[in-house]
Amino acid sequence: MQLEDLVFVTSNLGKLREAEAVLGHRLDHQSLDLPELQSLDLEEIVRGKARAAWQRLARPVLVEDTGLELAGLGGFPGPLVRWMLVSVGAAGICRIAHCFGNAAAAARCLVCATDGSTEIVGEGVVEGTIAGEPAGRGGFGWDSAFIPNRGDGRTYGEMTEEEKSLISHRRRAFVALRDALQST
Repeated sequence: MQLEDLVFVTSNLGKLREAEAVLGHRLDHQSLDLPELQSLDLEEIVRGKARAAWQRLARPVLVEDTGLELAGLGGFPGPLVRWMLVSVGAAGICRIAHCFGNAAAAARCLVCATDGSTEIVGEGVVEGTIAGEPAGRGGFGWDSAFIPNRGDGRTYGEMTEEEKSLISHRRRAFVALRDALQST
């Protein structure tokens, strides 16, 4: 399986741009409405999405999924963060994280490539904290709530795309996938 053969299945053009910047390669992409498992196991979700995309396209595919793990909630919501975001927004995530006296969090991304017989997963994790209140208009999702430890105290939402891409969990996952593909 080669990077240039993969179709990145995503409807989020921001994620596409970020992946292409990290990989240094233009990716074929397609937007598909895929069933998504509702699980706290991010790897189970990403592997399921990859299999569903392969079945629809019958071509080597690449999918991505992300979670936000709040230490004060024992890692919840993880990959279910989308639903928390829909329900309470970034401001609610900030309030919830600070209710438990522990604002530590981890941003986790898994990417999975499959050619129908082999699945290769790359993982990226960035430790950080949840801001007291959302800050910044950049990025997407919960970026305005997450302050990476290796940043300069700003949320992902306060960073430019280029700044975020240099330190992001998604970058780390795509680099891990690229390295795994090159070693097979």
